[in-house]
Amino acid sequence: MGANITWFIMQIIYAHKNEYFIHFRGSRYMQSIFMQVIERFTNIYNHELGEQKGSHDHLWTEYVIENSEQDWPGNNMKVCKAIGCDLVSYFYRNLLPRFRTILNDIIYDIYPMFRSIDVNFKKTIAVHLRLDDIVNRMPYDGIHSTEYYREKLNRDQINIDLEDERLFFEKRGIAIPGWGREYSPYDCQAPIPENIVQKYIDQAKERYPDHEVVIVTSPISNHTLPYRTISGNPDIDLLVMANADVLILSKSSFSFVSLYFSEATEVFIPMWGHIAGAGLTSKYDNNKKFTYLY
Repeated sequence: MGANITWFIMQIIYAHKNEYFIHFRGSRYMQSIFMQVIERFTNIYNHELGEQKGSHDHLWTEYVIENSEQDWPGNNMKVCKAIGCDLVSYFYRNLLPRFRTILNDIIYDIYPMFRSIDVNFKKTIAVHLRLDDIVNRMPYDGIHSTEYYREKLNRDQINIDLEDERLFFEKRGIAIPGWGREYSPYDCQAPIPENIVQKYIDQAKERYPDHEVVIVTSPISNHTLPYRTISGNPDIDLLVMANADVLILSKSSFSFVSLYFSEATEVFIPMWGHIAGAGLTSKYDNNKKFTYLY
């Protein structure tokens, strides 16, 4: 779900920058209010763009997406270079207010259950744990995969393939076993050990001592961190993270969705290569409220 929603956001950013119409063909996650926000935004955006241009005809199509071995970060890098800044800061500056308005309208009009979430968002540190189906993956330090994508962006060299990345790690004395198109053990969604998560929480609590810590994770995930846990409905999980005053992400594309929708005072981001592909930590990074963690 996270990869799917952020995939759409990436394309919307590219279209918005170039004043292109958006061809929205739906998603298997249309039950999510966040995907419904994307659909409603696309309809409004296309209408307003047509009025601005004096024509609603979609005369031609540019296929932005390239299917490659590392298509999610690779296409994010392509868009990052094209717009001249990281994707998140572009989204905040140009799209977030409209997206938040649509989100609030949908919640008010259609989903009153989401208006009664028992969380004081202004005094909350939301912490996402990515576990369940990847719980058995090896935890890893994201410094090298982040470096790989950052160097590519800093040189404006957007050419990623698995062999290229394997050689990058090999030069640093790291062998990549079990390589597959969507799974590299040093550049993938993966759990973060609880003792490391606790260090992140301690760092946030030093700055925000009066905030409550709330863990957000899937209902089939188990952890021993001594904090209140919210789990169940994915939309509620995203709403808690997107509305929290302080946000601690995981190594996951799901938590990256909440980053796009977030109005947090500060966000703590455990870095891994895919996220760096969106321009974070590179020369294109324009964010001021992010603390990067390794």
